[in-house]
Amino acid sequence: MRTRSLDSGWRFRCLDEAPDYHQPQLQRVGFREAEVPGCVHLDLVRHGIIPDPFIAMHEPGVAWVDERRWSYETTFEWTPSPDHPIRVLRFEGLDTVCEVFLNGESVARHDNMFVPLEIDVTSRLQRGKNELRIDFESAVKVGQGRRREYFDANGIDWKTQWFDERAFVRKAQYMSGWDWGPRLVSCGIWQPVKLLEFRGRIRRISYLQERLSSGRFRVVAEPEIEGEGRLAVAFGDQTRSGGDPLEFELAPELWWPNGEGAQTLYPAIATMDTGHRVEKQIGFRTARLLRERDDHGRSFEFEVNGRRIYARGANWIPNDSFPSRICPCDISTQIARYKGLGLNMLRVWGGGFYESEAFYDECDLRGILVWQDFPFACSYYPDGAAEKEIVRKEATEQVLRLRDRASLALWCGNNENEALWLGKWGGAELAPPRYFGEEIYSEVLRDVVEELDPAHDYIRTSPTAVEPEEEVPGLTEENWGDAHYWDVWHGRGDWVHYSDSQTRFSSEFGFASSPSLDAWRQIGAGSEVDSEVAWWHNKTGKTPEVFRGYAGLHYPEPQTLENWTYISQLNQRDALRHGIEYFRRNELCRGTLIWQMNDCWPVQSWAVEDYSRLLKPAGHELRRLYAPTMLSLAVGESDAELYVAHEGPEPFDGNATVDAFDTLTGERTPLGAFPVTVCPGGRAKLSIAIARFTRNRTAIRAAIAGQDGSERWAWLCEPKDLQLKPVRLTARASEELSVEVGGFVADLVVWDDDDLFAVRNRIDCEEGWEAMTAANTAVIYNLASRPVRLRARSLAGEHEISMD
Repeated sequence: MRTRSLDSGWRFRCLDEAPDYHQPQLQRVGFREAEVPGCVHLDLVRHGIIPDPFIAMHEPGVAWVDERRWSYETTFEWTPSPDHPIRVLRFEGLDTVCEVFLNGESVARHDNMFVPLEIDVTSRLQRGKNELRIDFESAVKVGQGRRREYFDANGIDWKTQWFDERAFVRKAQYMSGWDWGPRLVSCGIWQPVKLLEFRGRIRRISYLQERLSSGRFRVVAEPEIEGEGRLAVAFGDQTRSGGDPLEFELAPELWWPNGEGAQTLYPAIATMDTGHRVEKQIGFRTARLLRERDDHGRSFEFEVNGRRIYARGANWIPNDSFPSRICPCDISTQIARYKGLGLNMLRVWGGGFYESEAFYDECDLRGILVWQDFPFACSYYPDGAAEKEIVRKEATEQVLRLRDRASLALWCGNNENEALWLGKWGGAELAPPRYFGEEIYSEVLRDVVEELDPAHDYIRTSPTAVEPEEEVPGLTEENWGDAHYWDVWHGRGDWVHYSDSQTRFSSEFGFASSPSLDAWRQIGAGSEVDSEVAWWHNKTGKTPEVFRGYAGLHYPEPQTLENWTYISQLNQRDALRHGIEYFRRNELCRGTLIWQMNDCWPVQSWAVEDYSRLLKPAGHELRRLYAPTMLSLAVGESDAELYVAHEGPEPFDGNATVDAFDTLTGERTPLGAFPVTVCPGGRAKLSIAIARFTRNRTAIRAAIAGQDGSERWAWLCEPKDLQLKPVRLTARASEELSVEVGGFVADLVVWDDDDLFAVRNRIDCEEGWEAMTAANTAVIYNLASRPVRLRARSLAGEHEISMD
């Protein structure tokens, strides 16, 4: 097969009158070089026609771009080859409503960002120069028009909420704005364009596996061939070809999630005698979602290779507001980082898109299970016959693409759509007359998964709801499955209430914070805590006063944006620590997926890794919270309860040490060393007497002997009430940075103000602020480069730090 990339040499232009925008010469955006096509916003920024919408408060000023039609075109030379008689134009991703022209002739219309488009151009190409053009409609205007027609046809009141224009176009929903992302709907060629020429090709191939009673696996290769040629498939030392049944029986090493065993992958190589070759990496395992009735409701628990797994993970959103800008190398780095932090699951959230091959490759390689939402989120959706057929084709394409991934664990129909309907978000008077979209999740998607991927479970929505025929008095939806626990943020406003949850699986919970100093510098937020730019980059729905008030329950009032960054990030760390520790020591809860892992632009959000890809203190804390063996401290009036939660294939047998520290002097009082034995999936609890200590000048430290990074520190009062003094710090830099602490320091962060990526975590060399507590010892960091302007901050305030 001959493959030619058509990703360069494009030009773009506006098909409509553009607004004045204070520049009369731009009344029409004429032809411009697009360089590498991606999305119209990025191309307009490159040419200086619009400012970067991520910077300052430029986002609303570029809204006109989404109201216009845009056209991209390129030319390419072509000479026919008798060895490649079939010619196909393949568009991996077009966003979204568009018409494709080849040499002036309309050859296709497209209307789905999530489905590739292939056009047979065998008889349409001309020797020599060819012209390719794509005209994009405004997804906003198309959605508005379809909404109007659908509402009129179905008798839906125009005041109906949560049924906006985005529901009528199959594109990533978050691009229309979310409570952590900007409204930059955009359009463009968001994935590669190729001209494929061949006699015969492997359009796709899947490897379906079945574990036999002997422990061996039967594998059936299911190819889809186009054109002429004979196929051969090699798996290990076995080869099947031609008319043979493409079936194998193997005794492979099993693939396990992170922390449970090795991630063994085997190459499966499919080759046509025409020369086309497709290679995949296949992992062998079984995966099930267990939903078992018990006295408490119904469980929600993953089982891999017959072993029950505690899901320790996070929700993943698209890595950028502009999908074409997402870099596979970033994804590789991030998922490798997540493995080091102890994650074993990512939920690909339903407001984004089906992720890239690079994403699933890394999850296969790193042992990260994937909970895959179909892209429907927080909305009603049209569900007539035509809409259901569109969804059926989309789901078929993606299920066939992903069903043999080792990392794939679950298909989910949507994010919160059923909760939206049952809860009558916005008020019952503004809800539609029925649950629009229900048949998509209860029939179309379910049927596609059952037919094409019966090896994986499907749930129609998250959070799961109680089946009407199974309702039990006294049990809530939380007792029935997974929960999105947002009462803490959207309700009572304090993270202590995570311990009120009775969920069987916490699939969404989080607490928002500032991004890093690097993110603030990127967007020009300034230094004031009331910075207008900083609070524009806050989509949480909470005013600065409410947001700061949440942190003010525990921490002092911030005076600068830098101080707010530090305080809000510590409060987020405390919130996730409280929640994860509570869920992990609760034997009924079998998983935690924090909201959220990453950001799509510089913003105040629930992410623990911001748009600069810097970990916040909460991100660093995951290393301890998601370790196979985790300590938890719950401080009471007279006692502190020490919990040990353990996951993994082997039991834990070790010692836990507990000490008290005077926060003014750093003096240590040993409270004991305790032998602990915990079986896999087990929990243990010890009680430590603390009544004799002064609450506002005492810190408690628990640690697992010999387990680096296991330390759990707790205060006996709120952080804002802790007695502290800013001790002097002495630093010494060589290959590492050693910071000598004379006395006690609480939640110390150290950084180079000239290079915010220079000072890194000692254990795994990760970047970002890690909050460290220490007494009369040295705190060690890794260095990416020698610090130039070293700074330090703790709960006591800013510290003098001198280089030795």
